Amino acid sequence: MKNINRAARGKGAKAERQLLNGLVDKGYEVRRTHLSMFPDIIAWNESELLMIEVKQRADSKGASNALSMFRASAKDVTIWYKGARILCYLSINGNWKAFEWKNGVTEEVESIV
Repeated sequence: MKNINRAARGKGAKAERQLLNGLVDKGYEVRRTHLSMFPDIIAWNESELLMIEVKQRADSKGASNALSMFRASAKDVTIWYKGARILCYLSINGNWKAFEWKNGVTEEVESIV
């Protein structure tokens, strides 16, 4: 069981690094949070502040579970900066899908990267 968790963490960390690099390429300043805190990444530029949770799945079957975990984490936060966008970036087999949490609803949005 330990090896499975370690392998999953390694794949998740790789997805986070890929997203970080993609955001930097698009002109964002980025910081990765530590200790698996929510969100995984905080990114900003002159006009946007992004709070991003990163999930990685091998296929689309796991997308529903990943989004459920994202929604649960977003609901647990009691205060958000008013202008921040709360996003989940889901890497499915190396392709990014972006979802935004807004007013208690999660919907797919255009990916920045």
